[in-house]
Amino acid sequence: MKFGVMYSFQNPVGASTTHAELFRDGLRGAELAEKLGYDSVFLLEHHFLEDGMNPSLLPTAAAVAARTEYIRIGTGCYLLTLHHPIETAESAAVVDNISNGRLILGVAAAYRDEEFMGFGFERKDRGPRMEEYLQILNEAWTKDTFTFKGRFYSCENISVTPKPLQRPIPLWFGASGRPGLQRAASHGIPLVGSNRHHIRELEEQFSTYRGFLKQFGKQVTEVPLLRNVYVAESDERALNESGESMMLIMGGMYGKWAKWRKMTDDRGRTPDDPAFHSLESHKEKLVVGSPRSVVDQIELYVKRLGVNHLLSWTAIPGLSSDKVERSMRLFAKDVMPSFR
Repeated sequence: MKFGVMYSFQNPVGASTTHAELFRDGLRGAELAEKLGYDSVFLLEHHFLEDGMNPSLLPTAAAVAARTEYIRIGTGCYLLTLHHPIETAESAAVVDNISNGRLILGVAAAYRDEEFMGFGFERKDRGPRMEEYLQILNEAWTKDTFTFKGRFYSCENISVTPKPLQRPIPLWFGASGRPGLQRAASHGIPLVGSNRHHIRELEEQFSTYRGFLKQFGKQVTEVPLLRNVYVAESDERALNESGESMMLIMGGMYGKWAKWRKMTDDRGRTPDDPAFHSLESHKEKLVVGSPRSVVDQIELYVKRLGVNHLLSWTAIPGLSSDKVERSMRLFAKDVMPSFR
């Protein structure tokens, strides 16, 4: 079982912390994660948000690489359809070299209208654009030169240098809809389970994905899952300390985005139901509590989904760096040993 930490570098409106301080704390957190025995540090991308969520993952990944030696560095997820595929191939290859072959490029197709409008792309093209870009990345990283003729991008006898140390860089795939699950499976890319979904929904998604893997004759060994995680000495303290920040994600951010991606609470209620906006309504999607409670919650995902790489989003918006660090230390000391 592997464990990672996730950073989004969001600064809630009205907070006294600056983004410079958030990045400073996050880089220190990456160093701490390595010292505590975590296996990975992942970075989350979105654009044009009031809280300034990190829009630029590969420069951030390079900074993490420069501050660490062994821990894997990943994107979870890099919104591939919003970026030029050749620039992505080059930048990722540079990060892979800086990190001495530690990069995992988790990718997703993006889904918010304002992101596509901001970059001048049509949202309806995201599926076929994703398919082309996945092919381009593989060719750019594994061939000395390559030619590609596509609907969205074409090139002839192009050589992307430097090559990454990992040829190719391992990809992960963020998806929940049937087309995305099929695309991930057809390329043999591990699926990242989303923190937006209840375990019942995740079971359906992984079942569909694994059916496609069988259909395409593909196999994967990694089963990663993202969850909002917070550990304290007791269940009550963990909920009290993290609850407000948890709801900025579950009820706030994802609630607002439900028009593009269906979002329900643990009972299937949508954001137009007042009950949706209470912490109690989302507790089953969180991994929050005392070390013993958190071990039990993780064991459920291992048993029902086969999860073997948990990405812990503990540095959630508005949670102080002191609380984040305390939770990370407690998780490493009293949770991780139960799975190793």
